[in-house]
Amino acid sequence: MEVVEPGWRTHFSKFLKLSRSTLYSKYTKQSDKDALAIAQLKAVHEANPYYGVARFALELNWSEKKARRIRDLAGIKVMKRTKHRKGNKIKAEVSAPGNALKQYIDLRNKDRPQDGQTYRRMTNSRAWAQDFTYIWFRGMWVYIATVLDLKTRRIVGWSIGLRHNTELVHQAILDALSKHPPPTILHSDQGSEYLSYRLRDLCLKMEIILSCSDKSSPWQNGYKERFYGTFKDELGSVSRFKSIEELHEGVALTIYYYNHRRIHTALKMSPVAYATRLSLEE
Repeated sequence: MEVVEPGWRTHFSKFLKLSRSTLYSKYTKQSDKDALAIAQLKAVHEANPYYGVARFALELNWSEKKARRIRDLAGIKVMKRTKHRKGNKIKAEVSAPGNALKQYIDLRNKDRPQDGQTYRRMTNSRAWAQDFTYIWFRGMWVYIATVLDLKTRRIVGWSIGLRHNTELVHQAILDALSKHPPPTILHSDQGSEYLSYRLRDLCLKMEIILSCSDKSSPWQNGYKERFYGTFKDELGSVSRFKSIEELHEGVALTIYYYNHRRIHTALKMSPVAYATRLSLEE
């Protein structure tokens, strides 16, 4: 076993031609810097508990290497995503249209489409994507439908209800159309909620192309899959809400946070900030 002689710091400092006080001073300064960085990162984590290294780095204007080191020093663990339950199927009223977004798809591996796709060209399709998710609240399922603009990643419309039906998704589309110009394409999976006469007729009237992913191809609606991956986690425990009205307010605040404050890693800013920048460039 190697024996470390007493006073090794003295010998080491002499070897480097540095005084012991200089070594301790540098160590203290770095410790102080780390303590400040830990406090900054903890503050960001408290406001954004599902941020990972990439978003920490963007928020604090650090390198990802520094963000990872400080995160580890702070002992911060990102909360794990929760899974959600699928509801019962309802009967479709119309046949599913083809996937109008296929022309914009670039598969990562043509032999294995399930490996996913890149979305760079798809953002120029002037498309919205729609989907819904589920929350168990006070002995009942509550359903939330959202509509996402693929260009800006902004939630442009949403609705909440106690049934996953055509009314739920129709109200989300009406909400979006009341605030934004209609898209060229409206995309979803082949859920029967989206295959209604009412939605088809609305899109015909607004000259919107209805589009559906192929069966058993969730990656073709990947934007929505990613959004719902963290939405319920960021909403947090719904047990704190005393009524459906309070839950509604909590959902509204979570969507506002996503649109206005939460950094989207692909955009390097929030969706609303990105949309604002695009409008100024036009």
